[in-house]
Amino acid sequence: MIYEYALDPELLNSWEKFRYLTEKFGVSEGRLISRFPKKWKMMVYEGLKGLGEIERTKIEVKLQEIDNKIVTRKHEYNHASTWLNNAEDEDRRDPFHAIISTSNTQRNPKILLYDNLDGTLEMWAVSRQVIVPRDAISISNALSPFLCIAKCISFVDPYFDPYKAKTRDMLRALLEKCIQNRNGRPLHQIEFHTLYKPEIGNFANECQQQLPRRIPSGITLNVYRWNEKPGGEEFHNRYILTDIGGIELGCGLNEGNPSATDDLTLMDSKVWTTRFEQYSSGSQTFELAETIQITGNRVSR
Repeated sequence: MIYEYALDPELLNSWEKFRYLTEKFGVSEGRLISRFPKKWKMMVYEGLKGLGEIERTKIEVKLQEIDNKIVTRKHEYNHASTWLNNAEDEDRRDPFHAIISTSNTQRNPKILLYDNLDGTLEMWAVSRQVIVPRDAISISNALSPFLCIAKCISFVDPYFDPYKAKTRDMLRALLEKCIQNRNGRPLHQIEFHTLYKPEIGNFANECQQQLPRRIPSGITLNVYRWNEKPGGEEFHNRYILTDIGGIELGCGLNEGNPSATDDLTLMDSKVWTTRFEQYSSGSQTFELAETIQITGNRVSR
């Protein structure tokens, strides 16, 4: 659903190639650029020296705006060797989905040539929607590449119920993925937005009783309960919304029966932007009924 690609910095040495390639990356596209090596952006800059001032400046400006399309990984890099040789070595150690480069003299099936990129290539074609078993492990694993790079994460489900084990188990699995494999990337906030349901008695107390041991130590989860405004927007859909993109879930953030599945869909960037504003602590779309702050104490093993 979301895949990491090693992208040869030498490919971005013209505005035409830079624009085409970077537009194909981002959470909404299902592709992320690997920051390989750590100085990947500097290598792109160095490849612009032969360009005219106008073209170089356009690329330099846009290069500062693509951090939400880049994912960091722990890796080794031999500066005495070529970028492509390093990428192939890294792929054997910790595989990329594919390597995009200018040549493939060894006929490596993991290497895609820029000139051949189109939707018919299996490793380039990405499905923006997947069917996943509706259990905590399957859904959290599918979302892991997304959750581990986001700085601000909002879970949205109108039917969140801390009394239900299937809800608590899903939350625990998702929060675990939020802190795994971050490789130094900061995590600023995690929120849960749900609809206020008066029939769920002692909601705040149950959250404080049940959730701390399911939230990683050092993480604070802010739960917001909202009322719909008369004649206003309905609080119905289920999302995971972050600072880099969003995913819509068909059924919600709780486990189903053993044979159940759910549809996970990458959101279009404009739809994500709208929903991210609507489901936030400062939302003007709904009326805030209650805020609950829960501090985690579970130690990961």
